[in-house]
Amino acid sequence: MELINSIIESFKDLGRWDIKKLSLINGIIWLFIWLFLGYLFWQPMISFTTHLLNLMPFSFIKYSGAFIIYSILWIQAIFITMGIIFSLFNELVEKELEKTHFHYVAITAGAFIIVFWTFIFWHYDTPALAYIENFLKILPFSTIEQLMSILVTVLLFYMLYSASISFTFLFFMIKKLDDLSSEEYPEFDTNSVNIPKIIWIICRDFILFLVGVMLLLPFMLIPFVNIFLLLGLWAFMIKDSYYSLVTMMFGDSELDKKELWGLSISSVILNFLPVINIFAPAFGILNFYNYILEKKLDKGGN
Repeated sequence: MELINSIIESFKDLGRWDIKKLSLINGIIWLFIWLFLGYLFWQPMISFTTHLLNLMPFSFIKYSGAFIIYSILWIQAIFITMGIIFSLFNELVEKELEKTHFHYVAITAGAFIIVFWTFIFWHYDTPALAYIENFLKILPFSTIEQLMSILVTVLLFYMLYSASISFTFLFFMIKKLDDLSSEEYPEFDTNSVNIPKIIWIICRDFILFLVGVMLLLPFMLIPFVNIFLLLGLWAFMIKDSYYSLVTMMFGDSELDKKELWGLSISSVILNFLPVINIFAPAFGILNFYNYILEKKLDKGGN
């Protein structure tokens, strides 16, 4: 329940214009940087991913391509539906219900949306995947290979873009967390941040993230496995840096590994939504901030 409360409170904080403005500035700057880098290194990356795909059977490539397209549609359907419903009815429902009851309603609504779209996509997966595969069959093998190579290359650049905006946004949020805490958690004092230590953690985790991406890249084409790999890599990438920033500012927090990983995984869910992912770093940091301070508050710590 603490994690659900933290997620809901983080979405509310994300609605602040100053935080959205910083997210847009950070995201747009890095977008132009990675578009430029993508232009420079596109052909070498295409050659690398094409060589990787040449090592795999054609039937596997064809099915993986169909499943990736189908999975993207499934994820988009869930998040778009959630976004529409919560944006339309969030304030209305919150005014009518107590905080605890509102959280139960939000959890129930979110679970219903996930179950609904999962059932629809699971029920129609055979004809839908067959339709997509038939579409891919009309293309020559080199075109399918090229299509999959482009998808994998775009995924690589997308992951690097997500890493960039996630790490740099930490420094944008230091002042904002200070301001937020004075409004929402006046019980806690704010401490200074050890910037060199944060930079060291960021550099270390980014290097490990890159190593993990390169080692696990062939498995990114395996259905379902790729979703868990993306979640795991993104969660690992932000886990220590986000946690360190919040605990430096507001004091240590006794989170076990299970809590820390759960918090990290829930903090990167917006990375699955292109364009919306520009707000993923802000949401992730706010999720850590709300969860840790609420936990400290429950324990009566200062």
